[in-house]
Amino acid sequence: MSEHLHQAPLTFRPVVSMRLLACMLAIHAVALAVVPPLPMHWGVKLALSTLILGSLAYVVWARILSRAPWSVVQATWSDTGWTVTTANGGTQQLRLAPSTYVGVDLVVVNLVAGLFRRRSLILTPDNIDPEQLRRLRARLRLFSS
Repeated sequence: MSEHLHQAPLTFRPVVSMRLLACMLAIHAVALAVVPPLPMHWGVKLALSTLILGSLAYVVWARILSRAPWSVVQATWSDTGWTVTTANGGTQQLRLAPSTYVGVDLVVVNLVAGLFRRRSLILTPDNIDPEQLRRLRARLRLFSS
């Protein structure tokens, strides 16, 4: 690879995002608020409410707090690709998926290795340094073009 294409590795260690937590609480609260007026048996409503609360618990545990063993706690993007460290201490070599989303205040990095090994990293200005987020957005835009 030529020297001018070499870029320093970017390493991210996201912390808890209060913005993402508030957004997930609001979305799940709206979903719960829709359940009571539905024309269904109360047992179905109870089951649906339980699924919504279970979804909230999973999102908070695995995505926001990163406590699930498979949750990404660190990611490094270098010339050789992506290396992620999970909460259980394992490391994996992954590649960037085309489904990665790059927005102004939100970047969702989707990574893949094979058919079933997929990881996602949700990055906002309050869970990583805003300068790092800016550099990542710029590099992702260059990479995808």
